[in-house]
Amino acid sequence: MAEALVGAGGWGYFAGGLPAYAKAFSFVEVNVTFYRPVPEARARRWRAQVPPAFTFAVKGSRAVTHEGGLRADGPSREAFARDLRTASILRAPFLILQTPEALEADAPQVAGLRDLAALVPREVRLGLEARSSAGRDLPEALRKAMEDAGILDVVDLSRQPPRVASEDVYTRLFGHGRHNRYEFDDDELRAIDGAGRDAVRVAFTFHGVRMYRDAARFLTFKRTGSFPKLTESAGLDALGEVLRSGVRYPATREEILRNHGWRLVRTEGGAHVHASRALEVLPDRPFESAEAVLAAVRAVAAPGAEAPPDASRRPS
Repeated sequence: MAEALVGAGGWGYFAGGLPAYAKAFSFVEVNVTFYRPVPEARARRWRAQVPPAFTFAVKGSRAVTHEGGLRADGPSREAFARDLRTASILRAPFLILQTPEALEADAPQVAGLRDLAALVPREVRLGLEARSSAGRDLPEALRKAMEDAGILDVVDLSRQPPRVASEDVYTRLFGHGRHNRYEFDDDELRAIDGAGRDAVRVAFTFHGVRMYRDAARFLTFKRTGSFPKLTESAGLDALGEVLRSGVRYPATREEILRNHGWRLVRTEGGAHVHASRALEVLPDRPFESAEAVLAAVRAVAAPGAEAPPDASRRPS
């Protein structure tokens, strides 16, 4: 069975900060390093605030990927050296670079990546999330460089498998929503778990507005084989709980789907599914209240049905 590291992309929104986060999870991806250098004293303080077995991963500076265009020039090397120093202080086994969607992996980028990889010590695995190649094959020159240097192909396992073979897998999980508004249903979490089973070590880093809850649900599933309840009620009553929070009425069908379709509701059978499975049957008109939405769903749902059909649809 693969060693699983389960956590989120930072602890900045976790009540109680890093010490509280470390009581709930044993792994985190540090994202602040992408935006600005972290003083060494602060990194040492973070390391001292968590148990010895706690694992950090470091996201590399945008000075390397976005400002430097993945070229190994002087400023990029300096920023990369700072990232490596931070990783050393945190005893982080992963350093992850994420390139922008507009940056293609041309010859200068491939050469720069090879040069930077040569600076990485043996105890750290370098990973690359090449966003310009998301959902398709890596350019052959880039794939070969990553394979030669042992660079991890960082992907969202809910969207695609890694394209470079490795005994380690590092996944940054965003899902299928807009602007990181998404949470993974039970079947998706099971599929994500299955996608990493052939590896020796898998780092699951959840991102987005529900990253702590997604990570906690996934960790519970890994430990117990089942998912915790998200609502006290089930079926249309659970849908009502969702519809009564976070939206103003009157609201159009499009607004309701956009604001609520990605959220989870518990079915009568105990599974957690996206609200869009029920809401997609709504007629294209404004709704004055949550009760009006529920009435419209009831009007087309079969008696006793957990949700209308077409479970393959993703939230709008």
